[in-house]
Amino acid sequence: MPGDVRRKWRPGLWAVILVVLGLVLCLPIAGLLLFRFYANQLVQQTEDSLLMQAAVLSATYEHLYRDATGLPPVQPMPEGERAFSPLFPTVTMNPNAVLPPRPDARPATEAIGAPYAEIAPLLSRIALSAQEQSLAGYRILDRFGTVIAGSAEEGVYLGHIEEVALALNGDTVSVPRTRIRDAPEPLIYGLSRGTRVRIFVAMPAMVGDDIIGVVYISRTPNHIFRFLYSERANLASAALFVLISTGLIGFVFWRFISRPIHALIRRTDSFGGPESHEVASDHFGTREIESLAQSFEAMANRLQQQQANLKTYTAHVSHEMKSPLTSIKGAAELLRDADMPADQRERFLDNIDRDSTRMEELLDRMREYSSVGQKAAGGASSLSNVISAADAAHPGLKVRLLSPDIRIPLSAEAMSIVMKHLLENSEAHGAATVQVRAGKTEDGIWITLADDGSGISPGNRDRIFEPFFTSRRSSGGTGMGLSIVQSILSQTGGAIRLEKGDEGATFRLDFGK
Repeated sequence: MPGDVRRKWRPGLWAVILVVLGLVLCLPIAGLLLFRFYANQLVQQTEDSLLMQAAVLSATYEHLYRDATGLPPVQPMPEGERAFSPLFPTVTMNPNAVLPPRPDARPATEAIGAPYAEIAPLLSRIALSAQEQSLAGYRILDRFGTVIAGSAEEGVYLGHIEEVALALNGDTVSVPRTRIRDAPEPLIYGLSRGTRVRIFVAMPAMVGDDIIGVVYISRTPNHIFRFLYSERANLASAALFVLISTGLIGFVFWRFISRPIHALIRRTDSFGGPESHEVASDHFGTREIESLAQSFEAMANRLQQQQANLKTYTAHVSHEMKSPLTSIKGAAELLRDADMPADQRERFLDNIDRDSTRMEELLDRMREYSSVGQKAAGGASSLSNVISAADAAHPGLKVRLLSPDIRIPLSAEAMSIVMKHLLENSEAHGAATVQVRAGKTEDGIWITLADDGSGISPGNRDRIFEPFFTSRRSSGGTGMGLSIVQSILSQTGGAIRLEKGDEGATFRLDFGK
């Protein structure tokens, strides 16, 4: 690779796994950081509680006022005629909806009337008793906006406050206001906006259609941390579960993905080395990785076999080339003699032509052998078509298919090469007819080719698939035909063997599934 080409950065597998595990761990943390929705629910729960309390106090205020003024008590309506007008929470934690802190009270400008003064002590006792449980602040105002009873600020004027003024006009109002703390807020409370506001509810108290006053209640919402503290045991269990789950996810990644891939990388790096046999290859995490490893094993075996065969082939070619090259070189030197008789010159030229032809044959076989893998890869062919083409290419032979046509799991080009070498071998042994049969078993497809030639001698039967072994060297045989056939079939998981027979030669070709 050129020195100025920079390798693109890619993360390692463990880096990806750690990022995934980090994201898994961040999920509960993100849940804690994104709990403002729940904090908003707590605010609305507080508002709902204040509205209910205000409704009860408003009804109590009305009944006490009627008794103090001598008005007749409210008669309950029949159940079928009662009109319900429920109030629902409306406060949100939208920053634009939060009002500034509540304005300070002002001195009262109107004296408290006699009916209010009479009922004020009882209302104050009710408010103080309720405050002990609800922690809310209660202010009960007359129709002029003066506080007549409650838990604080009695005798002051609050009619200038926005929500109180609206309630004096007959509206029930709920507002969030910024809370003023007496002490600095703990840092962790900054995660919840509910701790920085106070909810105010102002509800008019009415006798008939007349407004007699306002019930004004306020309270700080429950904050999320009180809830989390109350659920600390469950949160601890959830955190432990998340940690255990993260650890299990990491273990699964390591055991079924990272470890097998790294083992495969080590085996790839050691391929062809002296210690390649020591690398374990049976720890596969998933079916896909197992399939990948098996494909690599098959590819490595094929490459190793091709490498060994290529070394052997190169050595044989070098050896086989020496004889014709030496002969050509010697003949060329002798042909320089101008006084050489014509018949001797013709003999030397014939030798050069014969040796050149043999070198061409060796080179053709070399190219054919080196391209075996490409020709055998993939594809399928029809046996009848291959037989028809082979019969036409070998007019001296009668090639007969004695079985129904069958699909061969080998490309047409590769199958044609197989048939060419087998039929050339039959022609070289004097055969006139070749009978082809085919079938299919559980192990795959098989083909047999039986000729009526002179056959193969017992002494040569074990060596016919060796590269460059030939009994026809003097007639131009290279000894590579059957070796090429065997190599093509082995590329696809098949095999070839010589069957025993009394006459001619019978070859059986087995193709993998």
